[in-house]
Amino acid sequence: MDIDIDTLDFQLKWPIIGRLKDELYPYEGYDHIRYTARGLIENSKGQFVFLHIVGEDLFGMRDHLETCGGGLEENEFLDEALAREAREELGHEIHGITLIGSIIDTYNLIHRITLSTFFHAYIDEKEESTHRTEEEQILIKEIICLDPLTALDRLEHQAAHDVDKLVQRRDALALRYFLECKGLL
Repeated sequence: MDIDIDTLDFQLKWPIIGRLKDELYPYEGYDHIRYTARGLIENSKGQFVFLHIVGEDLFGMRDHLETCGGGLEENEFLDEALAREAREELGHEIHGITLIGSIIDTYNLIHRITLSTFFHAYIDEKEESTHRTEEEQILIKEIICLDPLTALDRLEHQAAHDVDKLVQRRDALALRYFLECKGLL
């Protein structure tokens, strides 16, 4: 399947924040589209919650920040997927979920286009146990909370490996858009 993400139209009723092409790994075409829900999740101190991902996988070495989130399960709505992912990855419930917009990006190494729909939410302070997949147990080193401008700076300027750059540019674009919409930039 050879799809041009510049013309790919999902007929969404909310904004497409951006379209990001993978220019770091060799292009060999795309064979699937993945739909994900991702969260700019805020704690009671006004900090954003990120997963610190460290390890090695198909993309090579990783050491980056990443928003909570993941793929939709069968018959699941986007906001439900984010709430489930927050329970699984963070061990917390979330509330006040509001839609921000979507980002279309590509991952050449795995021949994938991803439509990531971002939400803003607040994390409940009561911690529960996580239910991470085996891969998440290996790759998620810790949960980090950062004030908005520090988070944006780290996402935009601190990426050691190519996969770090791919993931963090997506999350930086969403965070920058959110902060601009709120008049905080």
